[in-house]
Amino acid sequence: MSRMKQIPKRDRYFRTWFIGFGIATTILATIQAIGNPVGADLSSHIINISKAVAINGIAYLIWTIVFAALFSFIYLPLPRITLASFSYASFLSVFILQIASSGTLFSYIVGIGYSFTTMILCLLFIVLFHKQTRKLIKLSFLIMILVLSSIYLIFDRVENKIESISVIADYTGTVTEENPAEMGKYDYTFLTYGSGHDLQREEFGNSVDVMTPTVDASHFITKWEKDRENFWGFNPSQLPVNGRTWLPKEQGPFPIILMVHGNHTMEYFSTSGYDYLGELLASRGFIAISVDEDFINYSNVSGSPNNNYELRAWMLLQHLAHLQQLNETPTSVFYQKIDFNNVGLMGHSRGGQAALMAADYTTFFEDDDLLKSMEAITIKGVVAIAPTDKKIQDKNPTLHNISHLLIHGARDADVSDFRRDRQFYRTTFDKDYDGFNATLYIADANHTQFNTNWGRMDLSLPRGLFLNQKQTMPPEDQQQIAKVYLSAFFESIFSEKTTYEKLFQDYRYGKSWLPNTTIVSKYRNSTYRSIIKYRRAEPINLEGFIKSDIIRPEHRQGHNRLQNALHLEWTEDTSYQIDVSSVNLEPNDRIVLTMANVNDTAKEESVPEIQIELETMDGIFIQMPLDDFMPFPPVISTDYTHFGLFDNIFRDGKYKKSWEPIFQTFEIPIETFLKRCPELKMDNINNFTMHFSKKGSILIEEIGVY
Repeated sequence: MSRMKQIPKRDRYFRTWFIGFGIATTILATIQAIGNPVGADLSSHIINISKAVAINGIAYLIWTIVFAALFSFIYLPLPRITLASFSYASFLSVFILQIASSGTLFSYIVGIGYSFTTMILCLLFIVLFHKQTRKLIKLSFLIMILVLSSIYLIFDRVENKIESISVIADYTGTVTEENPAEMGKYDYTFLTYGSGHDLQREEFGNSVDVMTPTVDASHFITKWEKDRENFWGFNPSQLPVNGRTWLPKEQGPFPIILMVHGNHTMEYFSTSGYDYLGELLASRGFIAISVDEDFINYSNVSGSPNNNYELRAWMLLQHLAHLQQLNETPTSVFYQKIDFNNVGLMGHSRGGQAALMAADYTTFFEDDDLLKSMEAITIKGVVAIAPTDKKIQDKNPTLHNISHLLIHGARDADVSDFRRDRQFYRTTFDKDYDGFNATLYIADANHTQFNTNWGRMDLSLPRGLFLNQKQTMPPEDQQQIAKVYLSAFFESIFSEKTTYEKLFQDYRYGKSWLPNTTIVSKYRNSTYRSIIKYRRAEPINLEGFIKSDIIRPEHRQGHNRLQNALHLEWTEDTSYQIDVSSVNLEPNDRIVLTMANVNDTAKEESVPEIQIELETMDGIFIQMPLDDFMPFPPVISTDYTHFGLFDNIFRDGKYKKSWEPIFQTFEIPIETFLKRCPELKMDNINNFTMHFSKKGSILIEEIGVY
């Protein structure tokens, strides 16, 4: 008892320390509760936060008393309550960051740093209100604020010193189409369909417009926790077929587009996040449906169902099967409205992979009834936004005679590398098929902002607090890009507006429609044929280059790309000549170069200067700058954490590399050379040469023609 009475002896201001660390840990508990919801409505969030705060308060009080007593029993000559409070705050900070998979070293540095920051603030508070030093400390405090503000402004300028380079040159052709992101001429109505028994959302519960039967997935979904069943009110044998629908009012039939979200936290709903796309697409003459798969998403309480990826794709196919029945029911609002010869899929994150798997359904599913229902359906196009690319059943989806568009942001902290562009190389066409394959890499886009419900943070709390938001574009700009490209894509494959296809060949075609950001894109159609692919077994030694070797490039996290590339690096003027005498070029042909900038110096000279030359057998040649056809993009570098301070250790080094090679396709029209030099004869062209100036470093993945 004597030692217990001695606990506060060395803590002159123990109340301030106790309250200060109590506030700090309460903030931690609140953040943890917000990032780990247990329910969907406001009251459940309030109860969850209140529980977390109460549990933290009790734990903090017990911890502080026990450890302060222990310090007193061992005669520790330090402020015991202060030290006990500090140790609890440090433990809690590190623990919360660790269980959020923030990275071991990061968790310790930031967690203990948070406690020291709290200590400094408490110390300032104590000194500030000490009578003898109040004036001096107030002045010092004011100076400190000014200094910190100045440091912040300096670092803020440093962090934003590399501004995005938008379209460097104007589009040289004629833009004949209107902005595809503008609302179209069709009036439309909004409705929902579903089981009518949803416990969480009225639009799929009592207020549903069209009732649909449930589907039984219990033959392959065996993990469905009781908490999940209690939350939604159903199990895998009664999965609902729910959709938010925008339906043109005219008679039809209309092409149909299913849109599906990814694996956001289950309690924070995702399905209405694509309303902005549904409204636009319906106004342009398409039936647009945002498919509900919220009940498949991850929950902090009940985890995830097993076979999660298959289930997402399977549910998409179930929607198509049910919509066929509604389309044939005279009393249905969908009666003869849907053109199943023109079906499109759009998916975001895991939904992107689900859309690709659904398009390649015979690879992943053996359900005879379901496959039979798909016989009357023609999927013409798939858009995957920041998709996952996980092997399922040891297989990846492949697309044949299905147009494909991949959209990805360089600031994506969730799906943080661009290896999802492997689907570009797993997409093929018959020679006479009228379709195309494209990718779009957006410098300032992140993962979440394509869905209006997901907010601005790519990671849930607490990890999301450490993500750098300064390089990320405003959400309305990111959604504008989605509207432009999705509308143009579906107009191209459904409405035969082939002029919109120019947007995918050259992003500058949509300069006036798009926000200011760097864009890197690839494009191929069914007429593309390869001239040169690089194999490691074939050594290349080119004079004038300090590097000229064939490598297998890696994505940001060390995963190999699917194709080799020729790595060229130079410090003085040099050339790379290719014999094209056997290619049989035609006047309307375009030579296509697939190349990436890998000169990461963050300076203007990091963009290579290249001249393109065609030469005939009798020595006639003409040179033109590559920039006349397409500007070479800079290396796009991302600081994932503030100022890039913790990129090497946050999430155990997942963001260690700030950039990766991003390939752009460059189209070189032969007719442009013929107009400049009439003496150039097609049947006499034998050399295609690239002249390199100054210094640079690039990868050439492939050379082709169409």
